Amino acid sequence: MPIHTRQTFARKIIDLDTLCRHREMARRSNRTVVHCHGCFDIVHPGHIRYLQFAKQQGDLLIVSLTGDPHVGKGEGRPYVPQELRAENLAALEFVDYVYINPEPTAVTLLAAVRPDVYIKGREYEYNRHPGFLKEKSTVEAAGGRVIFSSGDVIYSSSHIIDQYAQHLDLESENLQLFCRRYEITTDSLQSLLDDVVDRPYVVLGDMVLDRYQYCDASDLAPDAPMMSLVPLERQDFLGGAAMVARHLAGLGAEVTLISSIGTDDASDAAIDNLESMGVNLLPIRNRKKMATKTRYVVESQKLFLLDESPSTPTDSGNERYLLEQLGKLGSPETTLVMYDAGLGLVTDAVAQAVIAQRQAYGKLVGGTAGARGRLLRLAESDLTVATERGLRLAMRDYEQGVSSLAWRLMHDTHMRTLLVPVGRKGLLCFDQQKEQASGAAWEGNLRSEYLASPINGLVGGGDRLGFEEALLAIAAGMTGAGANTQQAAFVALAAAVMEARQSGHQPLDGHELREALAGIEALRL
Repeated sequence: MPIHTRQTFARKIIDLDTLCRHREMARRSNRTVVHCHGCFDIVHPGHIRYLQFAKQQGDLLIVSLTGDPHVGKGEGRPYVPQELRAENLAALEFVDYVYINPEPTAVTLLAAVRPDVYIKGREYEYNRHPGFLKEKSTVEAAGGRVIFSSGDVIYSSSHIIDQYAQHLDLESENLQLFCRRYEITTDSLQSLLDDVVDRPYVVLGDMVLDRYQYCDASDLAPDAPMMSLVPLERQDFLGGAAMVARHLAGLGAEVTLISSIGTDDASDAAIDNLESMGVNLLPIRNRKKMATKTRYVVESQKLFLLDESPSTPTDSGNERYLLEQLGKLGSPETTLVMYDAGLGLVTDAVAQAVIAQRQAYGKLVGGTAGARGRLLRLAESDLTVATERGLRLAMRDYEQGVSSLAWRLMHDTHMRTLLVPVGRKGLLCFDQQKEQASGAAWEGNLRSEYLASPINGLVGGGDRLGFEEALLAIAAGMTGAGANTQQAAFVALAAAVMEARQSGHQPLDGHELREALAGIEALRL
């Protein structure tokens, strides 16, 4: 597209003050202002007919679109970023002005613009949704009227995306816009990774031994209709908080791990392994044996999990030791990572004590695992990583959308940022758009962004084991180094996908991560 052509229609994309000035000029000259509002993810013939009809109802056609953070149409939506959606609309000759609405609904915008005519699709004619009814009453209170029309040709953006998304090359451009919007460049990420090196991190959390028992399914058992397994080789991997610490050490960070282990040989081997990785372990040996989860695998198929990780709550003596160590290690340069797998180390009393001395640390990052970890303990954190399942368990809600649950969790616990892996292709980033005083209400300031995997691979592709630990560790590392939410999410997701390509837990290599980031095309454009 010639540059001068793009500049010609891009001038139609204006801010609210400019939009209101044009509206007043139209009012003084007795011109009728028509307003349309929607998502416009994929502009299709139905949209064209709808907008042509709208233009015929007056003299000046204003089209506003819902900003990316508030498009609640499911995973991966909007498919087209707001900047491109605005350009698509501005390129239409009969559209006079385009505005990207930063709020969840058009109510405030309609109150400011006061259109003479507001056009909505016919599906809204009998719609009783409170949000639409508020829009309708706002228009009518200012003397305007609402007309329902969807044009002559009916299409659905959602249907088009579901059927043809794999043929559309918008994923890379979406990623490029995400990078430009949040200052994500090769140089900025490499500089942040440099700042992780030798920076102090303290990891507090449950350690797990993840065991793979490979078997041969030779036959059915003779005494019952069940599979008969013959054990072959066995592989042991350190997981949980130990893996978070190992990933951070792999980036070159100075890491101290406070965790509970047993008095068995596996626990002794874990100490040797962590020390060889450069992790300073402060163990609480309050178990007979190390918490273990054994996965029985036939060929590449995991058959079942044997969970031998009972909860062993931290007693008062160990709690005093733990809090003393946290007090000694705290500094404005130190990032504290609290990982709650629900195995007893992070009790309510421990979590409350950590929050009470929160100011001793520069950053607090939290994460949970499985159904036992309790997200509500991770209050006041700068960044939290949680699966959708963990989020729903914490809020005891299996019906509302993820964005609504994220708002409730962040509001109740005063978390600043939340990363939620979704589906098999990416994650959702939730953060507050501006700083608020502690305890202040921040309704309307929650921003959500969908981030697709920046490198080839699926979230949960390969072996899912270790994905969440890698995501938490690298996000914590980047946050401690001063990255913004989206920079931390970008690098953490790339690292987690790299981890998912491997079998079992493998500590990330900082040099390999840097090379992978350097090869991402979106960072070079």
